[in-house]
Amino acid sequence: MSIVLTRVDGRLLHGQVAVAWSKEMQANKIIIVDEDAYNDEMGKSLMELAAPTNVEVKIYDLDQGGEAIEKEKDNKDNTILIVKNIETILALIKLDVSFSTINIGGMYYEKGKKKIDKALFINEQDRENRFDQAKFENCLSE
Repeated sequence: MSIVLTRVDGRLLHGQVAVAWSKEMQANKIIIVDEDAYNDEMGKSLMELAAPTNVEVKIYDLDQGGEAIEKEKDNKDNTILIVKNIETILALIKLDVSFSTINIGGMYYEKGKKKIDKALFINEQDRENRFDQAKFENCLSE
């Protein structure tokens, strides 16, 4: 699978990602790795409906997502990978998934988070994860 965009976005799949990013990246597949979304049948259906008709949407839990990325990495699809938070990126790294870049989209308000930009709220753990380069060591592919 050719991951053309890895995005952290608290809303996962929504209009901007579904339309603008999929068109810009010429994506024909979107993979979402998120435990809550995987277990929410109605939410899955809504996200599948949000995607353009020519874009396949797959929603996985963490373990299945890591396996799917590994199994399909030689696929010719242009794939967008979306996760809800930085912790999921770190968990995928522990499963030996590598990324060329990581796009930080909306990380929205939750109790204990502080606003650092228009749609970017982080807590202390997010700050440590984002800026601790050792946690991201060897996760970026050449």
